[in-house]
Order: sequence, then C-alpha cells, then structure tokens
Amino acid sequence: MKKLFIGFAVIALVMLAAGCKKGESAMDTPETHVAAGHKYLENRQYDAAIAAFERAIDLDHRCAGAYSGIGYVYLRQSEDSTGETRKTLLDDAMDMFEKAMGLDVDDIYGKIGKARVMIERGDARNARMLAKAAAQEDKENIEGALWWGIAAGCVGDWDEADYALKRANELDPTNPEVQDAWDRLAMARRLMQGVDDQNYRAIAFNYRIGRADAAALFARELDLSRLERRSVTSYGGPVFVGPGEPDTGAVAYYATDIAEHWALPEINLCIETGLMEAYPDGSFLPDAKLNRSEFAMLAAKVLSLTTGDPDLMTRGMTGDSIFKDVRADNFAYGAIVACTSRGILAGDPDGFFRPLDFITGTDAVNAVRTVETILAHY
Repeated sequence: MKKLFIGFAVIALVMLAAGCKKGESAMDTPETHVAAGHKYLENRQYDAAIAAFERAIDLDHRCAGAYSGIGYVYLRQSEDSTGETRKTLLDDAMDMFEKAMGLDVDDIYGKIGKARVMIERGDARNARMLAKAAAQEDKENIEGALWWGIAAGCVGDWDEADYALKRANELDPTNPEVQDAWDRLAMARRLMQGVDDQNYRAIAFNYRIGRADAAALFARELDLSRLERRSVTSYGGPVFVGPGEPDTGAVAYYATDIAEHWALPEINLCIETGLMEAYPDGSFLPDAKLNRSEFAMLAAKVLSLTTGDPDLMTRGMTGDSIFKDVRADNFAYGAIVACTSRGILAGDPDGFFRPLDFITGTDAVNAVRTVETILAHY
C-alpha cells in the first residue's frame, strides 16, 4: 500500500512539473480545446476561440498550439482595426507566436503566424525567410507554402513567389487564399512589366501599401518637377566638401526615419513639393498603411497643385453626400468626390466608398496612372 501511495505521488509530481492538469472529462484535453478554438476562429467567434485556447493552456501551460491560436485571433482582429488598436493587436499576436516558438521550436503555425505579423509591419524580407523555413520543414503544409509565396511577392521576387504558390496550389487547387495570391501576382506582373526594381514593383502586389510606397508611386509615375519646391528642414545629409576632397555621396533627408529607406529620394521630393508632410515630431512613418480616404487626399492634392485649382479638394462639401458611408462634411469628402468623378478611384455599386479600408497596391498603381493620364492634358 505504501509503494502504491509513493507511485501516485511520483505521477502527481511529474504532472505538476510538466504543467499538466487533469481534464474533467475525456474531451477536456488541450488538443480538443485547440481544435475547437480554431473552429471558433474560422467563424470569427473570437471570444469563444480565446476561451478555448485559454482552457488548453489551463490544462497544459506548455501547449504551444494554444498560444499560437491566440496569436491568430489577435492577427485576425488586427485585419479589421486601424491605428493604435491595430498596432497593439499585432504586438500581442507577435508575443503569442514567439511564446509558442519558445515552447516548441517545431511549431510551424507559430513561425507562419510570426511571418504574417512581420509582413503587416513592413518587414517582408525577414518574413520571407521565416515562411520559407516553415514551408521547407513541412512540405505538406499549405499555409507555409502560401505565406512563403505571399512574402516573396511582397518583396517583388516574382520567380520565388511563383514557385511557392505553385507548391501551395498543388497541395490544394481549390483554396481561395491561394487563388487570390495567384491573381494578385498575375496583376502585379502586368502592371510592373519591365520594372527591375524589386522594392518598387512589390507595391503592385501588396494588399496594403505604406506612405513610402505612395511617395514612390507619385514621384516615379508623375512629373512632379512641374510643382513648386519649398524650403524644408533637413535632418541630416550632405556635408561641406572642400576642394579636392571626395564627395561623400550623402543625401539630405527631410524626416527622421527615412535616412536608410529605399524610397528616400521619392519621399524627399514629395515633402519638398508639399504633396506629403513629415509629422510634427519629424517622423514620416514610411511603413504606416494608407486607407482609401487618405490616398484620395493625396491623389486630389496632386491634381489641385498641378492644375492650380485650390478648391478642388473642398468642392462639393455642401448638401447631401453621394456615398452612404462618407458624410458631406467629412474632411476627405471633396477629395473622394474629385477622385471618383474622374475615375481615379471607384466606390461600390451599392453606394459605399469604404473610406477606412486600406488601399491595395493594384488600386494605387491604377489610380496614379489615371492621374498621369488626366495631367497629360495640362
């Protein structure tokens, strides 16, 4: 009897050391709750999903799949959020994915999730390496191949994106996310045909573009040299070079966070011409994503500055709105009307403009090229 008691004591100590708790029923296991959490997540039942994942952690605090599951909840919620809320959700998601990877170095979904957060943060280069590693570790995992392809597309590497997406398509030819990525890649290739600069051509593939991407588009696609330059504060750049001394090649930069950015010349030009501004603290936030109303403001401002029509961005801000989701007194309404009436951007057939949706790379490229066509007549 004493030996039996000692045996039970040893088992209890082992379970305690492993962080495991006995479930209340045969179905009350970490694996069951993780599976249930993902089902809830698919149906966008976020509270129920988190509750399921947390129950799995309660039963086994080293359950990597539960932590990555919570990370995916935060990641999904970030897709419907903006500003600081979105940033916080992405930070929380990253914490969960890193926790999962710390508990299980082979947690594929933790790696894929971390790669997705990195893409959202504008770090597609490192995301590509991480997603590629996940895809190569588990060649039957469609998510790994899919996000490897997407990350490669986000850095403008068409060949690698094509290879990875082909693998994903072979694993599941009916997957809608794979088909969407294929379509985006095909469209990006058409729009950026002949463009060798991977940073620039990647803009057309991205489903959310940043402020630096917009600056690059406007500066490269349009002739901004016709716009008046203004004197702006430089935060660094060229230094005096004496006679006979080698040129340092230093370039001025008009915001504190763009000195090493690939689009530095274009950002500088947009700031010089007044098309875009640095923030009061001197930052430009090159990777901050633009929504449709913000992009409309930029496109309309180019038209206003180039055509000499100062009222273009405010005209029509009286009376009733032509959109169900944008009031006529909204700060961007005039710009939105200016863009939609000229075919630069489009609203939905049912009367919505979706001003807070992020502008896609495809829409941005097409919009700027439409502006170029319009300005050719001036």
